[in-house]
Amino acid sequence: MITAEQITGIIDGIIADSKFYLVDLKVSTSKIKQKITVLVDTDEGILIDECSTISRQLGELLDEEIDNAYTLEVSSPGIDHPLKLSRQFVKNIGRTLKVIQKDGTEVKGELVNASENVFTIQPDKKKKEKTKPEPVELGYDEIKEAVVQVSFK
Repeated sequence: MITAEQITGIIDGIIADSKFYLVDLKVSTSKIKQKITVLVDTDEGILIDECSTISRQLGELLDEEIDNAYTLEVSSPGIDHPLKLSRQFVKNIGRTLKVIQKDGTEVKGELVNASENVFTIQPDKKKKEKTKPEPVELGYDEIKEAVVQVSFK
């Protein structure tokens, strides 16, 4: 059975020196069929055709490594997928995030800045507050989850 580390190595070989980057990889084991889910993206967003191309290349290489039946899914991390990498935070500057910190506290507001190690949220002003809250700077290692909030306004 192929490991996630081995698959990551294969993917890195496919997307090296390109605009693509690996966001997440999940390998579920089953006695009948292994499922491999690969989430890739670019700083500008990824197209279906690009996912298809990566899927075909990865599938050909995995066929050489895996003898059993498997399912391969290559897609973009949807808007509801938690942000994991600093470049995803940079890509989403200006959007509203809901951040759950490791201590359980929640911060919701506009992502105003992101760098390699930290990001800054401008919390939403509550109705009863007279002044705008101070921006909150968090390290990626301080958070449990950060999700872009979809607005239909």
